[in-house]
Amino acid sequence: MTGKRSRKPSTRPKKDQASEVGECLGSIEALYGRVPLVPEILSQRPDIFLPYFQFSNAVLLHPKHLDRKTLELAAVAAGSALASEHCLSVHLDQARAAGASQDEILEAIMVGAFMTMTRSQSVALRSFKAMEPKEQG
Repeated sequence: MTGKRSRKPSTRPKKDQASEVGECLGSIEALYGRVPLVPEILSQRPDIFLPYFQFSNAVLLHPKHLDRKTLELAAVAAGSALASEHCLSVHLDQARAAGASQDEILEAIMVGAFMTMTRSQSVALRSFKAMEPKEQG
């Protein structure tokens, strides 16, 4: 065995894939009012886009256990933690559209910011603690 994985060819004709990609992009645009950059670029490669969309669909477009407002507030918190202006531009609007108040959105932003701050503190303080002199006994 050479260690290379063989790639199975798609069983769907390219025309069907193009149609499916178009439908997926339509559902994204219907929800967000636009197609964000990531799915726009990935849609040029159906072999990458379609699995991406299936995951996105399950997690962001049709969650089973989160209501839309909670999901969008979580996305705002994550976008804040990641300092992702582009994600925030999508999910701030969506949180508002889902009924989140200014105060709820601000708290979600602060949760994300706090998680980022404490992550960096945690990493740095663990290193700091490791350099403490060991007690001689």
